[in-house]
Amino acid sequence: MKYDFLIKHGRVLDAGQGIDEIRDVWIYNSKIMPAPEEPDKAEVDEVIDASGLLVLPGLIDFHTHLGYRNSDVGLHPDLYTLPNGVTSAVDAGSGGSCNFESLVHDNIYAAWITMRAFLNITATGIITEQYFENMEPENIDHKRLEYLMERYGDLILGFKCRIGHFFSKELGLIPLDEARKLGEKFHLPVCCHAVWPESPYQDILSRLHQNDILCHCFQSQGEYSILDENGRVQDCVREARDRGVIFDGASGRKNHSLSVMQKAIAQGFLPDIISTDVVTHSIYRKNLFGLPYTMSEYLAGGMELLDVIGATTATPAKLMHLEDQIGTLKPGAMADVAIMQLLEKPMIFHDMVGNDMPADKLFVPVMTWKAGRLAYRRIDYTF
Repeated sequence: MKYDFLIKHGRVLDAGQGIDEIRDVWIYNSKIMPAPEEPDKAEVDEVIDASGLLVLPGLIDFHTHLGYRNSDVGLHPDLYTLPNGVTSAVDAGSGGSCNFESLVHDNIYAAWITMRAFLNITATGIITEQYFENMEPENIDHKRLEYLMERYGDLILGFKCRIGHFFSKELGLIPLDEARKLGEKFHLPVCCHAVWPESPYQDILSRLHQNDILCHCFQSQGEYSILDENGRVQDCVREARDRGVIFDGASGRKNHSLSVMQKAIAQGFLPDIISTDVVTHSIYRKNLFGLPYTMSEYLAGGMELLDVIGATTATPAKLMHLEDQIGTLKPGAMADVAIMQLLEKPMIFHDMVGNDMPADKLFVPVMTWKAGRLAYRRIDYTF
């Protein structure tokens, strides 16, 4: 057998396997392969010298909006992801009952990357930032949602709802309660966007069950955050984690505070997931840019390197029910691989709510493989 690629001398980081060491990665066709018994005699089409670089499982951006041409916020799945080392992604509620089928056929089925989605409980989903989706319970099309679950259930991870000052207004937590009912009916989790919440986190988190997701967990808008008045992570937040509630940074725009993030990390409260919430208005902008930039932010905020990798690979892969296929470099898994340079670079991170944070390291994508095919290569790394 002639291998397609051998990636040599790289620092392999695979959080799911607890690996952080110099080792080789062998690729044949679409799979990661075990090392041959006599590596020096093995035939390889191309050998990549990754000395001084990080070799990671293909990254997973668990909170995106990739409804390209289905909305004015949707990005093209492959164009955003692959140059950033991202080989799998989850769309976080772009599609609702009236447009989810279009998201599936125009984007999920057409994408090179692996995609899954949360189904928005509203009719329109997230189609524009000119106005927000209608959350009135009487406008939830239960029959259509049932049809979508029957036909596309293998692609749907759960139900998405947005609550807070801009979204649910006088409805309070009713949209979350409606999403919770749907979750219980179909035995699926809820992904709750809570920004500028008008209810205490105790009330929000008490409605979330095991594997439900609180996204934008480090937001600071309005009266409430996950921190108490003394800047401590609230007991109800830690209790929710103990129950199995998942906390997703989803660092898009004003939905994220560097200050809250740093204080939480300093107290040992790390995000389960690091994601971007990237949209057309934020891609390659200085406050978000893309997933490697966001990972760099969390590294500067106090997270350990392997924890950052786990929050963008192993954990989201498990939540996508694909932990044996993606988010890992173990033999037999899909050959989704990202090579990164951890560049020494003094810089300042800024959020959109007025906080700054110094940093000295930046993840820079070098090469990306999707299912064993070379999908991106930085021009100065021709080896």
